[in-house]
Amino acid sequence: MKKRILSAALLGIAAFIACSPAALNPQGLQGLTSSVSITKDQWGVPHIRAKTDLDAFYAQGFIHAQDRLWQMELNRRIGAGRLSEILGSSALEQDKFLRTWGFYKAAETAYPALEPRSKATLEAYAAGVNAFITQGNYPIEFGLLGVKPEPWKPTDSLVWAKMLAFDLSGNWGDELENLMLVKKLGVAGYNALKPEYAKPYPTIVRLEDYKGKITLPNLEGTPKQSMQLSVTLENAMQHVQKIAKGLYEELGIGFQKGLGSNNWVISGSRTASGKPLLANDPHLSFQAPSLWYLADLKGNELSVIGASLPGVPGVVLGRNEHIAWGATNTAPDTQDLFLLEIENGAYKTPNGNVQLQTREEIIKVAGKEEKFNIRSSEYGPIISDLGLVKTELPNNQAFALRFVALEPNDTTLDAFLGFNYAKNWDEFKTALRRYVTPQQNFVYADTAGNIGYYAPGKIPTRNWDSNFPAEASKGHNWTGYYNFADLPNVLNPREGFIVTANNRTLPFTATIPEFSTYNEGYRAQRIRELILENNQHTIATMRAAQADTYSVVARELVPSLLALKPQSEATQRLQNAIRNWDFKANLESTGATAFAYYYRELTKVLTDELEQPYWNEPTFIIPAFTKGSPYCDNKNTPNLEICNTIMQNALENGATALEQQLGSNVGNWTWRKQHIAQFNALIGSNPTIGFFVNRSIATNGSLQTVNVGGYNQDTFRQRSGPSFRSIIDFSSLNSSRYIHPMGQSGDPFSRNYNNLLPLWRDGQDIPMSQASSDWGSGVVLELKP
Repeated sequence: MKKRILSAALLGIAAFIACSPAALNPQGLQGLTSSVSITKDQWGVPHIRAKTDLDAFYAQGFIHAQDRLWQMELNRRIGAGRLSEILGSSALEQDKFLRTWGFYKAAETAYPALEPRSKATLEAYAAGVNAFITQGNYPIEFGLLGVKPEPWKPTDSLVWAKMLAFDLSGNWGDELENLMLVKKLGVAGYNALKPEYAKPYPTIVRLEDYKGKITLPNLEGTPKQSMQLSVTLENAMQHVQKIAKGLYEELGIGFQKGLGSNNWVISGSRTASGKPLLANDPHLSFQAPSLWYLADLKGNELSVIGASLPGVPGVVLGRNEHIAWGATNTAPDTQDLFLLEIENGAYKTPNGNVQLQTREEIIKVAGKEEKFNIRSSEYGPIISDLGLVKTELPNNQAFALRFVALEPNDTTLDAFLGFNYAKNWDEFKTALRRYVTPQQNFVYADTAGNIGYYAPGKIPTRNWDSNFPAEASKGHNWTGYYNFADLPNVLNPREGFIVTANNRTLPFTATIPEFSTYNEGYRAQRIRELILENNQHTIATMRAAQADTYSVVARELVPSLLALKPQSEATQRLQNAIRNWDFKANLESTGATAFAYYYRELTKVLTDELEQPYWNEPTFIIPAFTKGSPYCDNKNTPNLEICNTIMQNALENGATALEQQLGSNVGNWTWRKQHIAQFNALIGSNPTIGFFVNRSIATNGSLQTVNVGGYNQDTFRQRSGPSFRSIIDFSSLNSSRYIHPMGQSGDPFSRNYNNLLPLWRDGQDIPMSQASSDWGSGVVLELKP
């Protein structure tokens, strides 16, 4: 893939610099019923004013295409598995992965199930995109790669929602990891390395507010110690995981541990104005241009402002004139691997053998056609076939994947468009009933002073322990979905606020199943501490909370670090840097850097057991190095090591690595020198073109801080974090604020390509206002039918 991009870049680099956009002709646009005014404010945010809602969505499609057409083109090609057409054979393996999962086919089944309003919205939006495409004013990337955009279709919008569900769901990988842990360490080892959510940390719905009761299904037995996988199947799945990792590293798609999000809502009883405040900052992979696109739309009924997705109509996160909403990932269990025992092309079930289905896919690669077959079952596609080399024939075992996002009749777009129009809690809940996947923690506030929370989505009920793969031959399957009314929710909680930060959704009650697969509550705990500091919250205190870099993880581990006896001047310098540290990972902090090097060494504790470099799971690391763990003993040495020995070695090795990198002058150990956020474009994967399209900036934050700054353990480079921030103030809705990293434009030579990046890094924001007096100087585009 990189060679193809490099050759195109070298051939077109002069044109890339010299070309200027062709003039737009916003006259005589097909499909528009009346004139639409689009005012781009001083930050590049479009404020769309139309006489009808459908014309507003048409204009949104036009302006999305004007600023982000290449990003939209790339997104739909990812969803359809059509990267090889433009990037060559290096993308073939990725295309096969995407075709096998079948995201685009799933998107095609979603359209017929949508409400008439949603279908009309999609058609109007697509017409707006196509009105821009027909003008021939394409971003320079199309010329560099010799691509001409095809007409936009409603399914092109729906498929990106499928890819977001893929980004926010990682259960299939967890099941394989859990199976590996049991195989290597037994059930006790699995329980130690994957502990339950710790009770000292907060749940989203508090015990005093919980009204529901669900009886847990009678699950079969204990973890699958008896599941025996063939060597061929194990190797195949390792290769499938390698492909998935490549998708994330090269395209920024797919679930990665360490991603998370924050949102919270505070009632008027705890604010200075007496009106609710709502904050949201979803944490997702960084990319150039930004994932999000800020927009303000007004039609005859529609009046909404917030974060939109290029390629998708409406506002995904934001507010209208009556309500506001924000979302974080629940990470529910919506994916399952099914082990199939296969004989003569059929798999075993308790009711007899069932024949596998096969379909042929054709992928165009550099003018040629590559044909391959995809096998599927009632449980979904056979993804293990992706890991078989050409010389291997499918063996008598295979893994099928069932995923809620691949099921037919997905009406999630109905829900999001419903939010755009909802006027109160009941209308918001009505919209939520149409929500399918990925399940999210939605916080809510309205002009009547209500605050609320709901975690909608289709969550399967099962007849086995779904922390591990299912076995079709034993009759394992989904038995239905949990009822909407039983999903986690609360309206106007007694505390007067709600916090979600990928923490446990429900209280600790034996009869309640937990929907979230996250098991860390550190950010949620810190947000609660900040909220409880006072009852006079304002936009300023909300902004400070979003920018907070205090590390609860460090607070837990530092006392035992400082109790160690330094064995060298280097270790003493590291300890001294941490001794006076305030646990905040700010740019000028030296303690943050020192702790990061020490913590990295601690996460190597399981290298001998798991044969992987790091086990970055604070829920294991904190108890192990504060209370002790048998897994501190290195199985590759004859001596018995205790956790104190590992900590002593981590101090010594961390100090050595730190001084090799930054020297012995503690003043040079500032966090800004190590912690760099990287925003890469697909065509920026080589240095030549990357110089023009990629961006980077030193950032605040660290692992598990509210202003999250998760990083690569080897390089300390940050590849994900707050992808959007909003603070919505119901005392004056036009005083609300929002921002995203990078900028509105996809053109690397536009001033709006990365004009928001420094503001975002420093915890600042711009007006989230529908009032023209707040827009500053801008430009006006008039679209005419």
